[in-house]
Amino acid sequence: MHTPPSIEPMRLQHLALPRLVTLPNGVPLYRLDGGNSGVVRFDILIGGGYSVQQKPLQAMFVNRMLREGAGHYSAADISRLLDHYGAWVDMYSSQNCNHLTLCAMSKHFVPLLEVLASMLKEPTFPRENLSTVRSNNKSYFTVNSRKVDVVSQRHFEHSLWGDAHPLGHVVVASDYDAITREDLISYYDKVYGSGNCTLFISGTVDDAMLNAVSLHFGEQAWGTATSAATIAVEPPVPVPGRRKVLIEETMQSAVKIGFMAMDTSHPDYHKFRFLCVLLGGYFGSRLMSNIREENGYTYHIASEMDAYGHRNAFMISSEAANEYVTPLIEEVYRELERLCTEPIPMSEVELVRNYIMGELCREYEGMSAKSEVFINAWLSGVGFEDVNAYLDTVLSVTPDELQHLARRYFVKENMIEIIAGA
Repeated sequence: MHTPPSIEPMRLQHLALPRLVTLPNGVPLYRLDGGNSGVVRFDILIGGGYSVQQKPLQAMFVNRMLREGAGHYSAADISRLLDHYGAWVDMYSSQNCNHLTLCAMSKHFVPLLEVLASMLKEPTFPRENLSTVRSNNKSYFTVNSRKVDVVSQRHFEHSLWGDAHPLGHVVVASDYDAITREDLISYYDKVYGSGNCTLFISGTVDDAMLNAVSLHFGEQAWGTATSAATIAVEPPVPVPGRRKVLIEETMQSAVKIGFMAMDTSHPDYHKFRFLCVLLGGYFGSRLMSNIREENGYTYHIASEMDAYGHRNAFMISSEAANEYVTPLIEEVYRELERLCTEPIPMSEVELVRNYIMGELCREYEGMSAKSEVFINAWLSGVGFEDVNAYLDTVLSVTPDELQHLARRYFVKENMIEIIAGA
């Protein structure tokens, strides 16, 4: 008779941290080597994002327009070159950063850097292309404005940040019409420059590739921006309480419940992330077991931490038929109350611990995925060691610590509630 293998606890090693190379002009380049896949990921991060824009949508349109023409390259030239080398470029803006990511075969990386540098350092923002991009994005916005989940997220962020903060603005269709080429140039001049730029490179990397990065991005200062950290931004002023956003003729309503939580550097942060998973971060979580499995009010409900740079918001999200919205919210608060008053079983903590470890195995697979983890740490304003600190917390957190956090933070009077639907 064969003896079955013994069951051992899952073990994860600490991740190797990126190495810093400071280019001659002062631009920091973080290098993460690994694997022989022949693929490279190159990230250009420009500080600022939505938080420092003077007008709604400036950051998004500046970043989106980088590939519409730069230097002697037209939009068609840029597309043709990317297609020729089988490369992929993603450009998007977040709350505190503008991102430009290149994924390509390592053997094609050097010739691609010339066009990438031109896109970043000498965009032309052609008016006719802006008109097309503006029209396409406005159409996409109009379609999304009928989706209850999208609308509830917009209004949740408005209540989270307040009227005076750029992130608190609820975008409307006229904001798209109001964007001009001059707005793009103004934002670009304020934010884009070597003094406000950070680079990450990961995958199969050699010295020739690093020399090319230095040649195009690190030899001389470029742009007029210094640092987005010097741009004054109003502090967030959360507005707790319930708000209903009417969207006519919808069969379902979206529900958001949450509050502005602690900064990433706060000593409670990692343990609170664990608590979020226990509450609603996996299929067998408390919220799913109660509100979906037992009561059938919704198909899906989740709790999570949304990152806004170094700040974080706790949020519970769900959608339900309009008649189930009220009992769904009641059950959410019932589960929050249980966490505060009933002992959390060690068996449940061990289950969540194993789930998170499995998720981290997936999250840490491959150099590109690891690079994403370290980029998120950088965006949060913490050291790269914080990535491994979370792993240590997952392995050591106790039921008593989790209940202490629940009692401290799950205060109904501090909650923002948004209901979007009919």
